[in-house]
Amino acid sequence: MASIRRERRLRAAEQALGEQTHLSAQERRLLAGILADQGWQLLVRTAAVHQGRPSAFAIGPTGVFAIVFAATTPDPSQFGELRKDAEEPLVRLAVGDFRFVPHMVEIVVVLPGRIRAESDGRIHIVDEPGFVDTLTRRDRRYKPARAAELAAAGIDRYIHLRIDRSDESDTPAELFTETDLNDAERAAALARPFSDWMTFLDPAQLALVHATLNGPARISGPAGTGKSVVALHRMAHWAKRNPGRLMFTTFVKTLPTFHERGFARLAPRAADRALFTGLHAWTLRFLKDRDVPFNLDEAAVNASLADAWRRVRDTLNGVNGTDFGYWHDEIDRIIKGRGLRDSAGYLAVQRTGREGISLLPSVRNTVWENWYVPYEEGLAARGAHDFNDLIALAVEELRARPLDGAERFGLVVVDEVQDFTLRQLQLVYEIAGAREDSQLLLVGDSQQRVYVGSCTLAEAGIPVPGGRGRILRTNYRNRAAVLSYVQRIETAGSVDDLNGRAGVVIRESNATLPDGHVVEARLTRRESLTALPQAIRDANLKPDADIAVIVSTRSDIDRYLTVLRRAGLRAMPLEHYDGTQPTDVKVGTVHRSKGMDFTAVFLLLANPPSSHSGGRDADALRSRQHLVAASRARDYLWVCTLTD
Repeated sequence: MASIRRERRLRAAEQALGEQTHLSAQERRLLAGILADQGWQLLVRTAAVHQGRPSAFAIGPTGVFAIVFAATTPDPSQFGELRKDAEEPLVRLAVGDFRFVPHMVEIVVVLPGRIRAESDGRIHIVDEPGFVDTLTRRDRRYKPARAAELAAAGIDRYIHLRIDRSDESDTPAELFTETDLNDAERAAALARPFSDWMTFLDPAQLALVHATLNGPARISGPAGTGKSVVALHRMAHWAKRNPGRLMFTTFVKTLPTFHERGFARLAPRAADRALFTGLHAWTLRFLKDRDVPFNLDEAAVNASLADAWRRVRDTLNGVNGTDFGYWHDEIDRIIKGRGLRDSAGYLAVQRTGREGISLLPSVRNTVWENWYVPYEEGLAARGAHDFNDLIALAVEELRARPLDGAERFGLVVVDEVQDFTLRQLQLVYEIAGAREDSQLLLVGDSQQRVYVGSCTLAEAGIPVPGGRGRILRTNYRNRAAVLSYVQRIETAGSVDDLNGRAGVVIRESNATLPDGHVVEARLTRRESLTALPQAIRDANLKPDADIAVIVSTRSDIDRYLTVLRRAGLRAMPLEHYDGTQPTDVKVGTVHRSKGMDFTAVFLLLANPPSSHSGGRDADALRSRQHLVAASRARDYLWVCTLTD
């Protein structure tokens, strides 16, 4: 019976295509094969097309495809024009509030005879026998009723060919998966696995995905505004138009693996060209590949710090409430993080992010001569380097010998850029080619800084004029109740757009997701050990909900992991999470949660704060860490302030 129905559909398809006399007999025959396939719709050009332009668009269970018939294999230099011609007709493709993302169209070039099928993630080159299989043997994205609805919306200069579908079920189903761009699909996406939600793109962000930004560019905006999602879609859009390699990097070592899976869903055939890596990991590998000698020795670093601290402890310890941690950050984030070369440079530098404690010239001289210099001498005596030294070595090596050939990256995306030091920013600029037209995308939010010290992109020598900067304002992550809580957190200090101009704070964001739930508690640390597992159970979350427990210190991670496991809950360290363990409760610090989203967050705030002192700067840092941790939650937030 199935074969009879298939034969009837094939005859009907051939009849519908027989009227398209501007198509060759071969083209009509091949297109009939896909039109007859169950669940597929076909839009055919109303007149003969220029060489390389799509003759048809096929919309079915596995996606939207632009069909190009060619006599010979196109040259890779033509791929950009092929994609432009395929995407332009789809710019207005919509159903009600639904809008299709043009860069998600796949291009299939059909050649006569038999050839070996090829695909580089941008263009699929197939022969006639393999044409239908290329479209149909893929993961399902749409269902028949919705594909038909999208096709019926129409494409300018293309006619929607219809055949009798009375033998097909018309089960209601969602139109899109992770790329849906409408209110109705947002509701459907909320019911999907959380990993799908992580690549959801809102219609208002579509223009930014496609925007032409010729040179280094930045995207800033408060937590939850979809900056990383836009960056991933821009990567996918670029990968489908260009043959080169891509790089995604960040200061947070757990984040690249987390986003790598999202990119693979958006551009599966470009995944092997995209490198997702932490900046420190890339630097280590690069220096080894270039045979640049270094000795990263943590024991030697700690010994050098200890020796230097003994010399200056009585002078600096307790200055305005400071301790060792404060002065370690002064070396790590200000002096070496900025690549300062002499005491004159240190005396002149504006210590951005450390304004709470103003250092007199006499104190700065002490810091330089009696703290920083002895530390450097200790490293030299031990033949050791710290991570700042490795960043500096990589910058020097790249300036002497830039990446070339197979080493080069056509696009570099940097996430959580607000936490990069000046030298780290200089490094990613060099990785991207250090040119006015370098394809470098910098993403971040100054209100979410969780490390001291900062700088503007201009200070790092990265040219990002206003025309290549975008600020996102609408919150797509947090439900209304969660966003309302986060907006009440006081964060001191100004917020900029990463380049010195006024930015947007989360208090100015509007929620797009309704409802949500927030629970606040004040407990002793002992009480929290029994209260946390019970709070997770009381939340009544779905079995596949992504849950995170965010704590104040690394020592708390093991403590609460043990508590959860003893209570019968599956739990794992957040630093080992790669996006594939949704049923495990993830436990980690705010530094490891940055850039991630979760269905629910259970936040344990130390009170008094457990981080090192430093007056107003430390208070501001703790409030920003509080904001970052709380804003990771989409649906449910439990905040417990520990009273001892």
